[in-house]
Amino acid sequence: MCDLKDRPQAAGLTLIGEFELVMSGRQLRIPHSAERVLTYLALADRPVARTRLAGVLWGGGSDQSAAKCLRSTLWRIRHAGANLVQARDDRLRLRPDVTVDVTTLTDLAKRLIRQPDPGALARLPLLVECAEVLPDWEDEWMVADRERYRLLRLEALERAALALIERCDLGDALVAALAAVHAEPLRESARRLVMQVQMAQGNAAEAIHSYREYRSLLRAELGLEPSRLMDQLIRPCIADGGMAWP
Repeated sequence: MCDLKDRPQAAGLTLIGEFELVMSGRQLRIPHSAERVLTYLALADRPVARTRLAGVLWGGGSDQSAAKCLRSTLWRIRHAGANLVQARDDRLRLRPDVTVDVTTLTDLAKRLIRQPDPGALARLPLLVECAEVLPDWEDEWMVADRERYRLLRLEALERAALALIERCDLGDALVAALAAVHAEPLRESARRLVMQVQMAQGNAAEAIHSYREYRSLLRAELGLEPSRLMDQLIRPCIADGGMAWP
């Protein structure tokens, strides 16, 4: 589980890995229907019309039935001691003081992409650790948000790895690049970063192994070959080692 509990907080939602709701330092158990309401509002990060929320979460029945389910679920949330939802007119949103790990990590990823300064790079282990939004949930309304976070995280990991290579912090650069490869094994830009680090560390044999591993995977999965950029990157290692190409 991704741990962002580095400071006291009144209420916090964890959506990376498994759902968790913490109130005043204590984990709170709520029904799954309540988890879904809080998750939808957290990912929306804006006021949501009651009719839209009810229709998305309970769309299998009538509008009246969906509205009744929403009212019941909101009551359950309050009854559990988690009064986290604000209502204004016909719209609902999370209270502004509720911290959400996905929001925090998204902000960190954007910061790393825009300007990977030392402060952002120091928090990189959080992004390495926090991989996927509620992977065991199968709700269709989560697909776009889950994919948005996945792509943003990948871009941030690669940008951080490149910045760390430029700073000669090769160990942390390799960790970031490998995290990107683990998240998307067919992503060539991440594979090239791994090879760059291995070559900078003087580990030519590992770089060659990484190249051949990726080439085999790419051929098996897509029937494609690595790009010219990747070939140009690895060619000096093979030439210096006296190995046959490719």
